[in-house]
Amino acid sequence: MDPFTMTAVLAAVDTAASGALSGAAGELGRRTAEGLAGLARRAWRRDGGSEPPAAPSDDDGRRALAALLIERARAEPGFARDLASWLRESEWLAAAAAAPAAAPDGPRPRMLPPLTSAFTDREDVLAAVTALLDDQDGATAAGAPLIALLAGPAGIGKTAAAVHCARALAARFPDGELYADLRGAAAATAVTPSEVLVRFLHHLGVPPERVPAGEQAQADLYRERTAGRRLIVLLDNAHGAAQVAPLLTASPGSLVLVTTRHRLPALVRDHGARTVPVGPLSDADSFLLLTRLAGPERVAAQRTHAEAVAVRCGGVPLALCETGARVQVRERLSWESLEREFAAVTGGLRAYGQGQAPGMPDDADRSDAYGGGGSPVEPALLATDLSYRDLAPDAARLYRLLGLCPWPDIPVGAAAAAADTGEAEARRLLETLAAAHLLEETGEERYRFHDLVRLHAERRAHEEDGRAAAALAVRRTVTWYLRLAARADALVVPGRWHLGPAYARTPGSLGPGPGERTPETAREALAVLRRERANLAEAVRAAEEHGFDEEAWQLCEATWGLHLRLGFHDQWVAAHLRGVEAARRCAAGLGDPRAEGRIRVQLAFGYMGLGRYTEAEAQLTAAAAADERAGHHRGRATATESLGLLCLRQWRYEAAEEHFRQARRALDAIGPGGDGAADVPRADALLAHHLGRALRGQGRHAEALAQLADALARFRALPGRDLYNEARVRMSVGETHLAAGDPAAARTPLDEALAVMEAEGAVLQRADAAELRARCTTDPDEASHFLRLARRLYEEVGDTAGASRTGALLRGRSGG
Repeated sequence: MDPFTMTAVLAAVDTAASGALSGAAGELGRRTAEGLAGLARRAWRRDGGSEPPAAPSDDDGRRALAALLIERARAEPGFARDLASWLRESEWLAAAAAAPAAAPDGPRPRMLPPLTSAFTDREDVLAAVTALLDDQDGATAAGAPLIALLAGPAGIGKTAAAVHCARALAARFPDGELYADLRGAAAATAVTPSEVLVRFLHHLGVPPERVPAGEQAQADLYRERTAGRRLIVLLDNAHGAAQVAPLLTASPGSLVLVTTRHRLPALVRDHGARTVPVGPLSDADSFLLLTRLAGPERVAAQRTHAEAVAVRCGGVPLALCETGARVQVRERLSWESLEREFAAVTGGLRAYGQGQAPGMPDDADRSDAYGGGGSPVEPALLATDLSYRDLAPDAARLYRLLGLCPWPDIPVGAAAAAADTGEAEARRLLETLAAAHLLEETGEERYRFHDLVRLHAERRAHEEDGRAAAALAVRRTVTWYLRLAARADALVVPGRWHLGPAYARTPGSLGPGPGERTPETAREALAVLRRERANLAEAVRAAEEHGFDEEAWQLCEATWGLHLRLGFHDQWVAAHLRGVEAARRCAAGLGDPRAEGRIRVQLAFGYMGLGRYTEAEAQLTAAAAADERAGHHRGRATATESLGLLCLRQWRYEAAEEHFRQARRALDAIGPGGDGAADVPRADALLAHHLGRALRGQGRHAEALAQLADALARFRALPGRDLYNEARVRMSVGETHLAAGDPAAARTPLDEALAVMEAEGAVLQRADAAELRARCTTDPDEASHFLRLARRLYEEVGDTAGASRTGALLRGRSGG
């Protein structure tokens, strides 16, 4: 049977050109892509091509390349053997992109937020969702997941109702629960599907370095990982159907709960969603919720007035919770006086004009799109305003200042910065606001606003604090995030050159000093960046909005480690587009003229991760020009080096070599003591390594080995010794010997790399080196030893794809 069918070869070319280049399969993906590049060059030259091919970027190009490979394989037995070997490797790459999805020992995510003990009623919602699940003629029988759309206006308790349903039905979905707040109250705050997909894939056991960059590839992997599983997926606060669609599973055994205040007819039309309205609580349940919050003894003394207050709250859980909390913390507040306050403020609202009360936000939605009487926004905001009036001045000030930006959530440190106070005082004030139901606690010492409450706080801040004080509070908060990110980034990616005063070594050092960085502290720092990722993106937006250009571009600089290690490419590009414009404005004034080139380079890597190479090249070209204008040779060297790295991804090895040599000439222009002089030795070593890779891509193996030997010598001569990169060079030496057909020569450098990666705690890189080492021997026992080592290491970090691949290789060797 002919193994070189168009279907098989084209599928492999598609896998290598899309999955590998997006980073979905790590080093294996890179090697598979480079292997395809080598085969393409050989076939091209035999076919009389005058110039080497670039990586195909569209379907027509990939089909043409597959046809050329098949033609050469059928004409040349040696080429056919090499193509067959490459096809087997590409099959392992495909497995890396989609490891077994429903493995019985796979991760079972538990992401649901907790329910409040005061939760009341909503049995009608649970009954409606349960009935849909029990309907055997519904979506589940049609081979699609059930999608229940919990629709209702702001403040009506959709999230609590959805969490209640999910927890009540959890036993029917043993494979776990996924949860995401889509922040869809407005288009400006809505998160992208990619941001959610990355988080979901992490919780489903996909290591960060195996998550594809593109949203479509992420959605494909997500559906593969959830196929055949019985999961609950709760998508909270959706803005539109386009935001939800990529997050739907393909498993008919799953339940998707979507909460929204917007009509989503496309979700009903295109995906068969079933709408479950969430309306106001009944008067009886409203009174019950108030009783649970305030305490039965507080209600018993003035039951009639308490019932009247419950009616004033309009059946809106947000208003009821704030009112009940207010009564609980104010021992002398009577229900009778509270009823009078509601009446007085309601009159003020009507007198204020067009249904707007003092402190009520201009953009509050007063419509009730789902029927059932008047808008729930008014009683919710009335209750908020009454609770706000009870606050002590320091708590009221923190409330206002925290509402100035739509922070996804608020840690204690950020709150202390906003109020310009100590963390102990901020902690006390946050607890006060949470007790009044003006903030909700989302995790340990982390808080957030309900959308309506935040808008009330923001309006109060502008009215009572003024523009200057509000801007100063935002600046303090943004600066706190900048310092936090710079500290963490310096631990995650040590040794790189930085721009911006946030990295200056001052008392309270932001960077790691001798002995400060360990693999554990680096992992902890990356966890900090991941936890604050959404807040860091909001900090960039807030800095841009308030004209804090220096902080905006420095925040981009300080998130390099976050994005380099974890991806989140859509956020990367969005934030850095803001950062580039901020850096340009700084350069036009008295700011650092080097910043524009720096942030453009980082933006280009975001585009590269998304496979948008034309935009990446444009940014790198503009970065080199900006650094030329600034007279910044170190920055120009980085931009030119990055152009070379882009060319490596595109198989343009000759162009890559020229860019790397140009980058070295730019480094040569830095004189002793000049800007960036201290970084030149390490930069030279990295360039020597890149040059070796470019030469190997051209098939110039002897020159590549000489260049890699030079790179190794340069790294070993560095004062601080970069052992990790030394090991990476040794791995490249081993790869080059293998490419040259000399596996025996590859053994020693790979053994050395294995030892260093073990000492450095680089588990995935050690696993990759072990896989390479298995290819260096004809002894089946020796090869199996290294494959077992690789499998154990992949299992250690939860890389089920790598473990599955190496397990298959072991079974193939044993004949099982």
